[in-house]
Amino acid sequence: MSDIISKIPKEEAVEAIFSKIIKSPVACERLSEAFYEHLSEDNLVVDSSPERLAKILFLAYEQQDISALLLEICQKSMFDLLREAYLIPKRFYGKKGRNPVLLTDVDGNLLQETRSKVSGHEYSKFKEIYEKHMCAPRSKIYLADGFDIVRSYTENLEIEEKLENRRRGVMILYALPDTVSLGLTDAEAYAIAWDSFKFIQKCAPSSMVYYGRETGEKNERKFDEIGILLPIHQFEKKMLQHLEEIDGIVLAMREKMMQKAGKDSLEL
Repeated sequence: MSDIISKIPKEEAVEAIFSKIIKSPVACERLSEAFYEHLSEDNLVVDSSPERLAKILFLAYEQQDISALLLEICQKSMFDLLREAYLIPKRFYGKKGRNPVLLTDVDGNLLQETRSKVSGHEYSKFKEIYEKHMCAPRSKIYLADGFDIVRSYTENLEIEEKLENRRRGVMILYALPDTVSLGLTDAEAYAIAWDSFKFIQKCAPSSMVYYGRETGEKNERKFDEIGILLPIHQFEKKMLQHLEEIDGIVLAMREKMMQKAGKDSLEL
C-alpha cells in the first residue's frame, strides 16, 4: 500500500527556498492566503469515499509526506501551493510540453495544428512584438497558452492532472546553465532564481513564469530554460517595455548562474 504515495514526486533539499520564504513576511502572507482559500467552505473538497480518505491519511502519516495529505485536502501539493501563491515558478515542460503550449515555431510562424485556434488580432499583435523586440542571445519569443495544473486522486488512488485557467500571451524563453549537472535539486534551483523571480513579479505582476530543468539541448549539451509569459489582454499596450525590463532581470540572473557554474556552462 505504501507505494501509492511514492507516485507524488517528493521534493528534496528544500531548506534554501523554504528559508527565503519564511524570511519574507509578504511571502508568508501569500502562502497563508493560498492555503486557507482552499480550506474555506466554498473550496473545501469532501472525499466521497471514507475508505480512500483513510488510506491517504495513513499513507501520508507513514511516509511523512505532507504533499500527499495536501493533495487530498485541497488538490494541491506543497509546491503546487507555492506556485499558486506565486512564490516559485511554474514547471516548464519543454517546447513540446503540455504546459505551456507553444502556438508558434522559432521563426514566429503559427504551427499547423494551432492555426484555427488563434485569432487574427492575437497573431498580428504577436508578430508586431516578434518583429520589434530584439531578442537577447539564447532567447526566443513565442505565442503560447499557459495553464494552471490541478491535481486530484482517482478512485484507484492514481494522480490525475487537469489544465485550467488558460491565458494566451507572448512568452520569451531564455537558456540558462544546467543546474542538474551542478547537483542541484528543483528547490535549490528555485532558490537561486528567487530574487530575479521577485523582480519579474514587481515588473510584470500578471506574468506567468516557468522554469524547466534540462528542457533544452544544443550541440548535445542540455540546459535549463526560464520562460515568462505576458498575457496579451493585460500587457497589450506596454508589451515591449516589459520585455526589455525582463531581459535585464533574466540576463543578470544568467550571469550570476554562469559565475557559479563556470563561463563555459552555456554557449552564448
